[in-house]
Amino acid sequence: MMTTARFNARAIAAALFLTVPLFAQVADGDRHYANRAEGASGAQAKAAPIDAAIAAYQRAIAANANDLDAHGKLLRAYRFKGAYAATSTDQKKQIYGTAKTAGEQALAAVGRALTAKGVKPDAPDKTVATAARAINDAAEVYLWDAVNWGEWALAYGKLAAARQGAADRIRREATIAHLINPKLEGGAPSRVLGRLHDQTPRIPFITGWASGKEALRFLEESRKHDPANKLTAVFLAEAMVSNDSSSKQKAAQLLRGAISSPVDPAYAVEDAAAIADAKALLKKWGM
Repeated sequence: MMTTARFNARAIAAALFLTVPLFAQVADGDRHYANRAEGASGAQAKAAPIDAAIAAYQRAIAANANDLDAHGKLLRAYRFKGAYAATSTDQKKQIYGTAKTAGEQALAAVGRALTAKGVKPDAPDKTVATAARAINDAAEVYLWDAVNWGEWALAYGKLAAARQGAADRIRREATIAHLINPKLEGGAPSRVLGRLHDQTPRIPFITGWASGKEALRFLEESRKHDPANKLTAVFLAEAMVSNDSSSKQKAAQLLRGAISSPVDPAYAVEDAAAIADAKALLKKWGM
């Protein structure tokens, strides 16, 4: 008859055997994600490296549906694929449609963790954020689902997306991520909120909360967290001019700084895209 000690030892060994492959899949995804710029031409990435990352994270989630680390990283990978590897609007729509489905699965996993703590997933933002601070990787899930919904809205049209409630969803999720950790991904939650306020069409009774002043406030906050972030500089410059057309000179100076500053090797494709956007804005403004 098996002793209790021997049974416990075998149970622990079995648990470790199951856990190692799971960690290996996430690590494999991280390795492919780190190489996402391989073969890229400026802001246009190849699909193969990011597809490999996506596949690895999907395998990790298949092994453990509650792995929020894998969920968050899968959503991040979908965002990269849609933003930098897609070559047409139709491709973007397909990728972000898939990302939305993955986001629902990720949020369901967060919801289970919240429920275990006695908090309903649809509770007020502050209540959810307070509980989620103790849930590893919950902030990343909220952040990247918000980003993917924003990209989906751009692919389908901001006005149509706003009427379908996309703006409110992005606002809630980015707000929760911001309340959990405003420094996440170099101030990404405030960057998303600032961009949302700047780009959301003002529709009475639907998106009347959108504000140019709030756009500037959030984007300036994001820039404080990561002053070298080129995407934040582009978003902030555009919001400055949207809010006050007389600020073009100051906004142009900000864009020129983003163009001339060094590219971060870890974000080579993202920085190349931001530089291209900065140059396009300067051309649009005749500067």
